[in-house]
Amino acid sequence: MPKSRESAVSRFLSDRFTPEWKLLAETEAFASHTPEYSELESQFRDWRGRLKALGGSDKDLVTIRSEIVALRKELRLKGYDLSLAHARLVVDGFRDDSATALGFARAVVCFTDKGAFFRVGQANHVEIAEALEGLLSRVPGLTGREWHFLWFKRDSSGLVLSGSATETAQDFARLEARARANPMKLLSALRDLA
Repeated sequence: MPKSRESAVSRFLSDRFTPEWKLLAETEAFASHTPEYSELESQFRDWRGRLKALGGSDKDLVTIRSEIVALRKELRLKGYDLSLAHARLVVDGFRDDSATALGFARAVVCFTDKGAFFRVGQANHVEIAEALEGLLSRVPGLTGREWHFLWFKRDSSGLVLSGSATETAQDFARLEARARANPMKLLSALRDLA
């Protein structure tokens, strides 16, 4: 899904005008749920130490801030949405049509070499998948399709995904593995799922 110019400007302003400690805390909270965290943990420790030791030097604050902003940009280029720092992804078994009474909606998700594509709707999962396939057939050079037929629900803590009757146990296990391997990447890929 393409990012809008408005959201890019919003991210830029947020990175530039958020206090250093808050920017550091939000970035670390997000990164702690990614596979990259083990490589970044010492850098976060270094930034905290440098911020504590500052005697109010604007030059040092600018340097630390620019380093944090550079990391945030690098994470975004890897496909992460840092605004989801406090959101959580829950992959929770299988559900049937009664899930609508609990606030769940139908979605079909297709992971490809060019990213995640999805479609939601009131129709059954097979019809939603056919509509999504029609859209994907117009994307040139699209390969590596991995389909998932899901129930989803957004709540205050994040996103809940469950398998539908159309989702095979083997495919759902693959989705669970994807979520375990990198929940923030999956959450970022599905940020517009609503």
